[in-house]
Amino acid sequence: MIERLLVCGIGSGMDHSLPELRSPRRELVVVTDRPTAQARAAADTLLVCDPTDATAVLAELAAAGIDRLDGVLSLGSDNPPVISVLAHRFGCPGLPLETALDCTLKDRRLAILREAGLDLPRFATAESVAEALRAVAEVGLPAVIKPSDQTGSLGVLKVCSDAEVRRAAAEALRLSPVGRIVVEEFLEGTEHTLAAFMVDGELHRFGFADREYGRKEEFAPYFFEGGDTLPSRLTPEQIEEVTDTVRHGARALRLDPAVINTDILRTRDGRVVPLEITCRLTGARIATEVMRLATGVDPLPNVVRLALGRPLELSELRPTRDRAVVQRFLPADGGVVEWAGDPRDVARRAGVHDVFWGMEVAPGTVLPPYRGGADVLAGVIAYAGELAEAEAVAERTLRALPLRLKAPAQ
Repeated sequence: MIERLLVCGIGSGMDHSLPELRSPRRELVVVTDRPTAQARAAADTLLVCDPTDATAVLAELAAAGIDRLDGVLSLGSDNPPVISVLAHRFGCPGLPLETALDCTLKDRRLAILREAGLDLPRFATAESVAEALRAVAEVGLPAVIKPSDQTGSLGVLKVCSDAEVRRAAAEALRLSPVGRIVVEEFLEGTEHTLAAFMVDGELHRFGFADREYGRKEEFAPYFFEGGDTLPSRLTPEQIEEVTDTVRHGARALRLDPAVINTDILRTRDGRVVPLEITCRLTGARIATEVMRLATGVDPLPNVVRLALGRPLELSELRPTRDRAVVQRFLPADGGVVEWAGDPRDVARRAGVHDVFWGMEVAPGTVLPPYRGGADVLAGVIAYAGELAEAEAVAERTLRALPLRLKAPAQ
């Protein structure tokens, strides 16, 4: 029988991996609110709706006459609760909804990890500006304010004064569907992404990258993440410390069986602090292209096996090469596009895996001021034998983008 696999939600750039999910023995159903040419070409059935809205997805599936699924997954999209709802509705393997909510809602995740004894920032929750001011008095300044129920960096702001708290709390509350925010102690250090599978209580790491935060506060109070770097600058012992923390946190959150994405902070004095541990594939092309270019490990076949309830092939998680790879982003920060060419012309340079626009770029496009991770103008994935060389290739490529901007008319 032909198996039917649903991909519900495609993270930024992750449509590049959709063709790899095709198989003569598989029908690929894709749900996305961004129906790119790659998604249309790869999908046997393409449904256009919000992949973070379970009701809308179920309605579209019903309208398409789809009453059977064998597996459900997202491709780097931060919607674990929807994946859980769909898996339960169609009798597919998947985590319980409460577990998906525990690792998605920031306040619930923090409470569970604190109860499990992990090292966390001081934090408190708030449902009004007045409560946010009281929370900051408890947590201390500087602090970070986040909507509890939003994904990525949307509404994540650093505050250094009560006046900033009022403005940031009001914005974060506006962005939170349930009207709840988290106030966290601001900690400094290096941040890292660990990608893994958790099955039968065992964590199987298949990727580890450093997050690039050299320009982190350039657009304060918003944070700018400049990309990812492999291999990590941490020592093997430090990487194992991070891995132990993730294993402890994933068990506390009951993420088993699951594919796991993380954001881990290592402070200047050696604390290992989990900022995020959740049950989804690492997005933004990191797990599927950046890590794979560096190590040779392709997680997608095992992601599919997990979604279909089959055993992992652990041999596929062993690195087969050691290459320096970086992904770097160029932030949008205002201006009007006067002229834009094809970035693929730049990609023909040695060491460039891909260079791409992060948003629609055409003459007359008004670029937004930078407000978070969605405001990426362009990006590049570059590789080389040594890290410094890969970073230089990425920098030269972004400088050579075929783009000319002008100031907006007054």
